[in-house]
Amino acid sequence: MPKASDYTSSSLKKILYIGDSGTGKTTSLFSLLAACKRLRIIDFDSLLTPLLTYTRMRKPELLDNIEFQSFRDKTRMTDMGPIVDGIPKAWIDSCKALDKWEDGSRPGAWGPDYVLVIDSHTTQARAAYTHARGLQGASGIPEGVAAKGVEPRAIYHTAQKSMLNIIAEITAEHFNTNVIVIAHIKYMEHDGTTKGYPLSVGNALSPEIPTYFPIVCQATKVGGQRIIRTRSSAMIDLKDPKAFDPAYATELPMDTGLAEIFK
Repeated sequence: MPKASDYTSSSLKKILYIGDSGTGKTTSLFSLLAACKRLRIIDFDSLLTPLLTYTRMRKPELLDNIEFQSFRDKTRMTDMGPIVDGIPKAWIDSCKALDKWEDGSRPGAWGPDYVLVIDSHTTQARAAYTHARGLQGASGIPEGVAAKGVEPRAIYHTAQKSMLNIIAEITAEHFNTNVIVIAHIKYMEHDGTTKGYPLSVGNALSPEIPTYFPIVCQATKVGGQRIIRTRSSAMIDLKDPKAFDPAYATELPMDTGLAEIFK
């Protein structure tokens, strides 16, 4: 029988990185480049320009250590509202990228020198929802318009299960790569109190997502300064194995914080 004294934790980091819009989550990835990590980004937000601009200003030689693939379903306008233009592909194509990168390598075998970044889970969830609507034959129907044979609860159920399966896979021990999942915050009532959770597919999934991550940290602002918070506040539950150490900072500088968490 295994004993606790024989237990060794993985050196890989699986991080849920949450924050309101504009708190510097994506740009703060630069500290990992400076710490000799290579970033491979599943990009749903199409907002990588600040990170690329900052890297070009600070250390342009590190730009080639950033690779990304972008995924977003194209839409078009109709007289009843926007609909997906053609077949939804963002979710399926992003799942394929998580299995095999453009260079033929497998993300689950990249190892400790690489960081897989999902930016962001919030728009990834949107892609999962759009895909689930397509499975229900609702891609050509604007959202909010009732249609015979389309069951909204089935759409949410399919999207939530798909999303949870992805989270379970990339946070598993056999997925041999560092992972950062960036998400925006949704404030909602849970167990009688208002808490902040990652904005995902519907309300039911949001409180469940953090349970898969050993590290949950928050990008926020304090006194006009952007920082990364490592310990829980009244409204947001955070966690980090190093938080048991009283010497470990509750607030880390935004420009070096992620690298500090990776140490």
